Amino acid sequence: MNKEARQQQIIQLVQQLGGQRMLGTRELALKFGVTEMTVRRDFQELSLRGLFRRKYGGVSPLPRSADQLRKEIGIWLVSQTGKYTDPFFNAILEGADRKLHDLGYRITYVNTRTEVNTVERSRDLLHSHPVDGIILVGYIGTESVKYLKKHVRAIVQTIELVGDNLDTVTFDGYSGMRQMVDHLVERGYRRLGFISGGSDLRLKAFMDGIQAHGLPADANLRVLLPFGLDGWTPELGHVGAQKLMALRKPPDAIVCASDRIAIGAIQWLYQHNISVPADVAITGFDDILEAQFTAPPLTTVHVHKQLMGELAAERIVKRIENENEVPLFIETPTHLVIRRSCGG
Repeated sequence: MNKEARQQQIIQLVQQLGGQRMLGTRELALKFGVTEMTVRRDFQELSLRGLFRRKYGGVSPLPRSADQLRKEIGIWLVSQTGKYTDPFFNAILEGADRKLHDLGYRITYVNTRTEVNTVERSRDLLHSHPVDGIILVGYIGTESVKYLKKHVRAIVQTIELVGDNLDTVTFDGYSGMRQMVDHLVERGYRRLGFISGGSDLRLKAFMDGIQAHGLPADANLRVLLPFGLDGWTPELGHVGAQKLMALRKPPDAIVCASDRIAIGAIQWLYQHNISVPADVAITGFDDILEAQFTAPPLTTVHVHKQLMGELAAERIVKRIENENEVPLFIETPTHLVIRRSCGG
């Protein structure tokens, strides 16, 4: 390989790393089968051309000025099929889009997990649509995230933690669920069921609340259902309500880990002539817009969804424009919203 071709590959490698780590002389000497002195000369020539910043043992990209940035952001979404079918995620996207616009950036694309679930797909997307940063909305496969960390200037994760040393914007699911359990106990409910599409802090908070109040910890009262391509849908509420109400001693209140699950549970109960809240109370989590229009209106936990999107947008821009910006963990508060589905 001649010097020109070697230096061109060095340029490409440094650009791909995007400042995630320094490119070292020894690493490149082994890669190209040359001496470290040869690589140092390459570094010297490239740095004199203003392409890189030399550091002890290697090089890193020069900080990009504002006019060098594309000011384009990609969104990777946990939903596996419809991009805009989940009202919870839609609110986060709305907040992010509005704040990015205010900051002079724009969302270039929104891709679902199935579109970026492998390193190959991630690489193809980044090559065809290069962006300054990626906002992750929910959990994305770890291999894709590893690739992102090496090839994207800035990453912000929301809702779920998918990697270390990343800016994180999430919500206090534990406190919100504890408030819900405490409220139901105060209203006299003693046998609480639980429906979720998985195990997270909301389940832990529910179990801690049950234990704190000395309530039955019957495992049959907890329904954790595998969810499909569309996430935590009302269909989970159908299945969960059916399982709980078929128990020899059914619950007097059903706590759902999301509003969409609760909406499905209410529908199933209505179809089977079980009155809410006279026969059984129902509660949700998230406080999506539809929660206030169920019959009866749904008691839930409010999550600041649009605020999470705005904060994620602010953090991604700060990380793009300042490579020394310290990653932050931001946990937004939650609070109880009492409506008539639990007799409130």
